[in-house]
Amino acid sequence: MGAGCCRRSRDGKQHVIDAYDVAPGRVFPLPYIAPQYIYEALAKPPRKLSYELPEKYLFYPATFWSHKNHPNLFAAIAKLRAQYPDIQLVLAGGKHNGYPAARDAVAALGLERNVTFLGYVPDEDMFELYRRARGMVMPSFFGPTNIPQLEAFVAGCPVAVSGVYGVPEQVGDAALLFDPKSVDEIADAAERLWVDDALCADLAEKGRLRAESWGPVQFSARLRTIVETLVASK
Repeated sequence: MGAGCCRRSRDGKQHVIDAYDVAPGRVFPLPYIAPQYIYEALAKPPRKLSYELPEKYLFYPATFWSHKNHPNLFAAIAKLRAQYPDIQLVLAGGKHNGYPAARDAVAALGLERNVTFLGYVPDEDMFELYRRARGMVMPSFFGPTNIPQLEAFVAGCPVAVSGVYGVPEQVGDAALLFDPKSVDEIADAAERLWVDDALCADLAEKGRLRAESWGPVQFSARLRTIVETLVASK
């Protein structure tokens, strides 16, 4: 800590200062960007996929850890199905950890025709899954170390995400925010993505602009500035 450190957000910076008594001038926020493969896919022609995908779907890429909050998302989809029987949710994530419990939850809610489990998805397929999706709904209990919303921004996929620690700063006005503990709020955000074409177009454009304003070039420049500042201060 004495040599300085980088944090992903202003909230994170303040937490380091408060917890470790670090001088504010020695802590530097360095927000995440999407992985390089997403930017590389952006410049390539649309990729052919072998998955059996619904024509219209909401997307959630996440390993089946409990903090990823799949049960509340399933409950939200079950709530919406009464009005939108064709609603579809596609999940990407390896078939381990809480995967069996997730399958059981979907079966218990009678959502087998509304939820598609893709299993593990390689990086080269992710951009196209985002691009085709109606929107991404991410109800994780923790943030903002989550990368999917940043990937979705680059791919032009509308985003709804938990409004938890650091995430509002990360996404700005480019995403719908909800309380991940509230099935009603998750359902409301998912419904808005599902039915509102103008909203989806607006969110997709705001996400693209946000990705352009903070991408690899800006990240590298900021990192260089931080390193130069620390070296100069020795």
